[in-house]
Amino acid sequence: MSEQRGFVDYLPGPGGFALWLYALVFIFAPLLLAYKGFAYIFGVVIFAIGLRPHVVKLAEGRGFNFGMRWRGEERHKTFKPGFASEKSVVRVLSILLVAFTMLVVPFLAYILQYQALVFYKQLNTQLPTIIAKLTLFFDAAHDKLPNIIPDVDTVEGTGWQGLSSLLNQVAGDAIADLKTGLKKMSSNIVALIGGLLGDWVKLVIGAIIVGTILGSWDKEVKMHRAIISGGIKDKQLRANVLRYGELYQDGVSLFLIGYLEVAVTLSLLYMVAMIILPLGLGIGAILFMGLVLGFSTAIPKIGGIFAMGISFLLMATNIDPGLGWFGWQVVSFGVVADVIIRTSLLMAVSKLMGLLEAYSYTPEIIGARLGMTKMQIIATIIIWAVGAGFFGMIWGIWISLSFQAALRLAQERGDIVDVNAVAADKDAA
Repeated sequence: MSEQRGFVDYLPGPGGFALWLYALVFIFAPLLLAYKGFAYIFGVVIFAIGLRPHVVKLAEGRGFNFGMRWRGEERHKTFKPGFASEKSVVRVLSILLVAFTMLVVPFLAYILQYQALVFYKQLNTQLPTIIAKLTLFFDAAHDKLPNIIPDVDTVEGTGWQGLSSLLNQVAGDAIADLKTGLKKMSSNIVALIGGLLGDWVKLVIGAIIVGTILGSWDKEVKMHRAIISGGIKDKQLRANVLRYGELYQDGVSLFLIGYLEVAVTLSLLYMVAMIILPLGLGIGAILFMGLVLGFSTAIPKIGGIFAMGISFLLMATNIDPGLGWFGWQVVSFGVVADVIIRTSLLMAVSKLMGLLEAYSYTPEIIGARLGMTKMQIIATIIIWAVGAGFFGMIWGIWISLSFQAALRLAQERGDIVDVNAVAADKDAA
């Protein structure tokens, strides 16, 4: 006869109780009662987890490969920083992260404020020319389409004839209104940056936390592995859980380096395009805009749309006449035409880069690194981006990587066939 088990026999032991309580205190309770705080700290920890393998590689003496493919051949150079130890790598990365997060928001605020002032000065200078172009357009429209735009007495304010004189009369008021509006826009930009101050502080604190985690990595890992090992008695289950965590870390690490590779590649392509096209940009503007557009476009699937919007704002607010290179004007078709040409060119480049990101670089670089298909990546990004916004898309990526880790674990255990490995064997045969 089988021995009957009492209620106490079904209770977890001290190790299992500690594991369940650990999950309750640090995961389930914060997820339900303090979601924003949980999402913030979880995102910071995930970033540190993904960054850790790169710290180890740098400490081992591995470097950065820079290169390109040309006619089927790879040409690259390797840069090795030569850190003395893992501790020195962590120190340098921590300083860089904190410095970047502390400076990025003030720098962007300065750029926005500066661009608003430049646009104000340019518009103040070019407004008479713009008004003259508009009057010519409306006068020509009246001449071509007299039935649609009839000749009506303008004194009564109901017709188009003599529109140029009306525009000239209100030009002074328009300039004054535009000045007021642009000054208000500048103050709104400052207010917007002030509203982001809280997020900026969180960003800086997050960078400090990342450095702290990396600095005490061995201690943190031993503690978590001890909690999991003590709470799971079955050896196979315990081994699978620990291995799953390692594979998830590898997935996050591969995604981070894959995104960086795509972003740097797109940034360089943007810079080359802005050098070739007659946009009249200086070296500093090309470098800044190339990095901003490249890292924006590299956001999987939806970055191309962001980049087109950024391109429109950057070029449409530059209303100086002339097409050329590095500040030298080569030809001009008028202020309005020049602005339209420059804006259209950069938006077309952004559209092309978005297509390269969506259908070439992201599937080939990130997808190949993670072992995920193009459809899996597209579905993940679109579902979460449409349903939960930009930050929801980031969460969607972390969640998809949990599937990727589970898939790799099943392939290692032989439960699922590794399709990529089978295809490689067939090619080799």
